[in-house]
Amino acid sequence: MNSTLPALLFLVPFLSALLCGALGGYLRGAARWIALGALAATAALSFAGAALAAAGERLVTHMGGWAPPLGIEWRLDALSAFVAAFVAATALIVHGALGDVRRRELGEREPGFNTCALLLVSGLMGMIASADLFNLFVHLEVASLSAYALVASGGRGAPRAAVRYLVIGSLGASLYLLGVGHVYAATGTLNMDDAAARIAAGADPRLTILALAFMISGLAIKMGLFPLHGWMPGAYARAPLSAAALMAPLVTKVSAYALIRILFWVYGPAGLGRAPIVADLLCVTGAVALIAGALLAAREADLRRLLAYSSVSQMGLVVLGIGLANAAALTGAILHLANDALMKATLFVGAAELAHRFGVREVGDLARVRARAPWTAAAMAVAAFSLVGLPPLCGFFGKWYVLMGALESGRPGMAFAIVAGSLASAFYAFRIVERLYFARSGEACPEREGPAGLVAACALLGGGVAALGLGSDRVVALLVRAAIPGGV
Repeated sequence: MNSTLPALLFLVPFLSALLCGALGGYLRGAARWIALGALAATAALSFAGAALAAAGERLVTHMGGWAPPLGIEWRLDALSAFVAAFVAATALIVHGALGDVRRRELGEREPGFNTCALLLVSGLMGMIASADLFNLFVHLEVASLSAYALVASGGRGAPRAAVRYLVIGSLGASLYLLGVGHVYAATGTLNMDDAAARIAAGADPRLTILALAFMISGLAIKMGLFPLHGWMPGAYARAPLSAAALMAPLVTKVSAYALIRILFWVYGPAGLGRAPIVADLLCVTGAVALIAGALLAAREADLRRLLAYSSVSQMGLVVLGIGLANAAALTGAILHLANDALMKATLFVGAAELAHRFGVREVGDLARVRARAPWTAAAMAVAAFSLVGLPPLCGFFGKWYVLMGALESGRPGMAFAIVAGSLASAFYAFRIVERLYFARSGEACPEREGPAGLVAACALLGGGVAALGLGSDRVVALLVRAAIPGGV
């Protein structure tokens, strides 16, 4: 049905970012509340959209009243509503929780940070709601430019990390745009539904497959998929604490969503069936990333770099599920987008709190806060165990569905990769837990965890990891299964 809700998901944070930018230099406190209010409104809109999508509604906005394929269409269906809900909720919790950290870390630069954070969220929401391939690129660039600015606002080493991120990210965006150009050359349209119909009707297969290769390559860079992940560890380690905690749970997940949207809604299962090498390459690349990311994390000393490599591993699992392209594996891939967003939010918020309160930067430093931060340590331990895939935490269920999909497809090698990746994840996850609970340090911290709001948010996120696991069957039944495209 026609609705302004999809457009509002982008417009509310975008217009609020402009207001923050205008007022930030004069009313820093007002800009702070504008940012928080805009994120709360975006979350409320996304939950309303998810409720309507769960009831079977499909919300559509035609920009300027122009119907597609001539006009630009934004829409919320079961998939986009699910992704929008967890992105908006995560952004609200993380940004709201880290207010004290942000004020201490950024000082007078906080209003500019709030502006960029809102632009990041608006760009991500635009990517989620867009039903137009070029419009998706526009929103991808809004989110990317905001992310580069957020990274650059950090301290020593941040500008270099931001430039590296910008160069690699620009390559990814260019490859995606090149793919969009080939789709237009083959089909004469940019609307996703219209392009899907023309590809199914026999549009030039050489151009459409080449277009798909370019778009997958570009989005793989944005996702930080191994071996195209070079921007991620430096960006997350050098960015301000509050920037890394906002970016890490969201940016790569929305790029993965865009890949799912293009593969299964534009090309469709039949289109992938005509190019099985694409699915095979996704499976192999995902399996390698799953294991390699975990091994790289296991040898990393810096806590935030470790978590970045963990994201490389978890995105490998998502891509493996996408490549398997059956209902069970795709269910696991979509579910794991929300799982990993919640797990990474917990771990990065916890890392921000420990760095802010205790000066913890490396894994070895975690021993200094032993028994001094019980709630934060418990939340981080729950998220770490979930990354390994221990039941009944949410990380287990994403892996379980992808594992079942691999076995259903008759690919025991992919199933073995999932198990091997989980075992490799245990090395770095148990390092975190061991340092938090069992290691002793001669340099004890006199401080205790705080401030209270930050600790409560970290505990809430950690509880959410357990709750999402316990309620996983309900989430799958209400939201995820409805998001699986027909024919899978």
